[in-house]
Amino acid sequence: EEINAQVVIANAWHHRSDAYSSVLALGSIGLAMSVPGMAAADAAAGLLVAGMICMTGAEIMGEAVKQLTDTSDEHLSERINSLVLEESDDVVDIKRIRTRWMGSSALVDLEITTPENLSSSAHRAIEERIRYKIMDQEPGIVDVEVRSASSAVMCPLLTASGAQHDLKSVQEVEGDARALLIDLDEVESVERCTVHYEDTLLAIVDVSIRLSEPDTTIGKATTMAENLRKLLENSADIHKANIFLDLNEKVTPSLKP
Repeated sequence: EEINAQVVIANAWHHRSDAYSSVLALGSIGLAMSVPGMAAADAAAGLLVAGMICMTGAEIMGEAVKQLTDTSDEHLSERINSLVLEESDDVVDIKRIRTRWMGSSALVDLEITTPENLSSSAHRAIEERIRYKIMDQEPGIVDVEVRSASSAVMCPLLTASGAQHDLKSVQEVEGDARALLIDLDEVESVERCTVHYEDTLLAIVDVSIRLSEPDTTIGKATTMAENLRKLLENSADIHKANIFLDLNEKVTPSLKP
């Protein structure tokens, strides 16, 4: 049962049923011979043995049919559900758990909901941590496919429309944002530009820039950041923008002779 090999289990039940039937046959024959009024004990024992064999065969056949039809293992799904919910800080909800047996090994497909505004690398880290945790605590599982999505992301089928065909790629949105900012005199360089999506359609851009005048006052820098944010959000492809200013002086490494 530890390796869940149905052939080995069926063979074990075969030997066990032989032992049980032998004991019942011996007892029924002895009872019928010693007690004159218990002549029907032999026939009753035969019916009991036949019923036991039928029940064992039905149970083994049921498990085999479940594997052949890829029926989900409810007990395994419940154990996985408990394991995943222990990641309470990173897992908001469990959308779906699908388990199926491939011989004596199980395959698991898991979809979870994570908190909003996580980066793709954070999603990947959560998926890998949950995957290895399940495989470590459930030895019968040979592979786990974990897919995570933010709670702010809607189903693509719900957001599917003709507008999706006109959306720009992530690289195009990033390039447009950089082009809008780099042409300004007050911007020396765009250090970083990251594109996120809300509801699979709305682009959110996080931009870190270095100003041409690093000694700018905080008030002036705040006003400048607000103007840059409005500039980006006026773009047709950017829903929201976050501006981060790098006011540190750029250090040029010295070359030693």
